[in-house]
Amino acid sequence: MGKVKLESRVLNFIGKHSLIPTGETVVVGVSGGADSVCLLNLLTKWQQRLGMKVHAAHLNHQLRGAEAEADARYVAHLAGSLDVPVTIDARDVNAYRRERNCSLEEAARELRYDFLATVAKNVGSRLIAVGHTRDDQVETILLHILRGAGTAGLCGLKPCLPLVSSIWVIRPLLEVTREETTSYCQQHQLEPRSDSSNLSLSFLRNRLRLELLP
Repeated sequence: MGKVKLESRVLNFIGKHSLIPTGETVVVGVSGGADSVCLLNLLTKWQQRLGMKVHAAHLNHQLRGAEAEADARYVAHLAGSLDVPVTIDARDVNAYRRERNCSLEEAARELRYDFLATVAKNVGSRLIAVGHTRDDQVETILLHILRGAGTAGLCGLKPCLPLVSSIWVIRPLLEVTREETTSYCQQHQLEPRSDSSNLSLSFLRNRLRLELLP
């Protein structure tokens, strides 16, 4: 699908679910991958159209050494090229995992959303936009089923959900595929980063993506 159709569908999705009220500042979580880079580019382009402002945010989980540091530099450069303010920080996910006695995935997720919520509070934002796509939706539903969530697990990811106090997480790309975000980035010469940990079969979500889903 072409870029016009992608942009049109994302705009319609935002309007249909009233994701971004006029006058808001939206904190965009940017890992450096195609999904979040596509999202940042789109929302930045639409700032005037939607009557909102964008603030990029990137967290280095300190799990991939030089590769993760390069991701942070890439996001900083990307935000600069788009003339968007950006907050970049680092957290020791392994240390937090040991402290909480939880999985690495859970530790990374908790620290990431805590960081994004902190950024939102600091910039006076009530909205955090993340780049979850239709692919993430399918993977999440399958994970819920495998973990015994029953019919409740079929709900999957929601377009908008509360995170903490008055801060909400929004997912404008839920009707877009990962293939489309990759194509969008190629068309706009954005050259997103590739996270090597996405190829690790140590994580159940990765095994689903790499071995089960087409």
